[in-house]
Amino acid sequence: MNITSSSEYRMTPIGPAKFCYVSEKDTQFDSNGIYHVSLELTKEEAQPEINAIKEVISKKVAEIYKAKPGTKEIKRASLPYKEEAGKIVIKFKSKFKPKAWDKEGKELPSSTLVYKGSTMRVKYKLNAYDQSIGVGCSLYLLSFQVVNLVEGVSEAECPFNPVKENNVSRLPGPEVKAVY
Repeated sequence: MNITSSSEYRMTPIGPAKFCYVSEKDTQFDSNGIYHVSLELTKEEAQPEINAIKEVISKKVAEIYKAKPGTKEIKRASLPYKEEAGKIVIKFKSKFKPKAWDKEGKELPSSTLVYKGSTMRVKYKLNAYDQSIGVGCSLYLLSFQVVNLVEGVSEAECPFNPVKENNVSRLPGPEVKAVY
């Protein structure tokens, strides 16, 4: 069942997150960082989202043909979803931190780190564009609701804690070799 408040704002069915940067920004390809999540759905569950994406792109293409009569061919950008192993993976992104909710509808504390494998539903906004890469559609991540949380630790924290005891590392020291 798909809940829609308008044609631009949509909510997905519940699915597992494959790639999940909703608690902290991903700065690998953008120094400013972006929040994003890729949600895995069955083909049947994803079909209403795919139809909405195609409809928004079709409207944008129609606008271009209307504004520039005689246009022969319009370049298309890659779609924000793809098929992987019989499932559909849909990508959502935002420059702004999305609101996070738990399964009871309570806001998650900002310190909660949501990791891939968490199951969630995503509220997003469809945004058609016409850029040099072509006509396409971005899915702006607005908020998400976590049904089953997979939580982790921040990369700012040492993932090997507790490593120190009384400020002394529990790891073995370097091996000393005699040099003659």
